[in-house]
Amino acid sequence: MVSPWQFHITAGALCLDFANTVSWRRSGSPIERLQTYADLASWGRQVGLMSQPEERRLNREAAAHQRRLLRTLATARSLREAIFAVFARISEGGVPPNRDLRALEAWIRTAVEHSKMVVRSGRYRWEPVAGASRMDDMLWRVALSADELLSSGAVRRIGQCSGRDCRWLWIDRTRNHSRRWCDMAVCGNRAKAHRHYRRRQAIKAGPSEPSIA
Repeated sequence: MVSPWQFHITAGALCLDFANTVSWRRSGSPIERLQTYADLASWGRQVGLMSQPEERRLNREAAAHQRRLLRTLATARSLREAIFAVFARISEGGVPPNRDLRALEAWIRTAVEHSKMVVRSGRYRWEPVAGASRMDDMLWRVALSADELLSSGAVRRIGQCSGRDCRWLWIDRTRNHSRRWCDMAVCGNRAKAHRHYRRRQAIKAGPSEPSIA
């Protein structure tokens, strides 16, 4: 099975890109982009956590283990929702609820237990040890990304898309903290089209008549 999704990798942090695998969270009909195990594997390939041959192998193995497949998918979604709950609240200037922090903390603890400290380009970081399944390795890397973001200065630059129905998260790396959209080509253009529509409707309606006291 091949996933139909081309994921938008625009957040600037692995964990936030994972949180953004639900589209239009504010709408009455949010779109779940991790509908199948194949979607999860495809996301991993698109963010560079696995190769295309590894993705194909996982999909072949999944076909023979449907029950385990469903458990893994549910587990991945639980990690995603913990990440979203914590960082969405931070992006709004608030403190995440204790329940959400503890859920994410549990993931991070598990990831660290299966990792070792390494040095990459002069920076110290956790990296999962060899021997884990490719999917476990991927989810642990996502959890470790959340840990790294929480303890970095970038946590103060987390923003949330201004699109009416969106709520995608990202790191605002603009000099004056002026980023508003997850992607100008998506929500930015939708907002421009909506403003244009409202202006046209206002012109059609004409000037409002003065009220008579």
